[in-house]
Amino acid sequence: MSVQMILLPLFVHVALVLAVLLRAVKSTEVTADGLRAGMVAVLFYTLTILALYTRKADIIFVVLAWVFVLLRLISAFPQLLSAEARGRINFGVSFDLASLAVLALMWGLFAFAILLNI
Repeated sequence: MSVQMILLPLFVHVALVLAVLLRAVKSTEVTADGLRAGMVAVLFYTLTILALYTRKADIIFVVLAWVFVLLRLISAFPQLLSAEARGRINFGVSFDLASLAVLALMWGLFAFAILLNI
């Protein structure tokens, strides 16, 4: 895998986080959900850097990274809308849970690959 292919999902996720943060700053909203999303972002960024550094980023990693980022985009979409539009759209926590499951799977596969040296 090329460095560009490995880091592209990370760059897209960074753009998403910046857009959500910009929206939160404009409306002065700081919530527990925002803090949790920040922690998820840190875990994703850390894993991407570690996978790149250890050369464990393969096609499975990149596909899972894209799945994670797409789920985060879908989950964050209502936050980027106006207050009245947000009230009409309610995705619930299903996309958040799905993205966390994908991230946990990514961490598990990475740990497995490191510990078994495969």
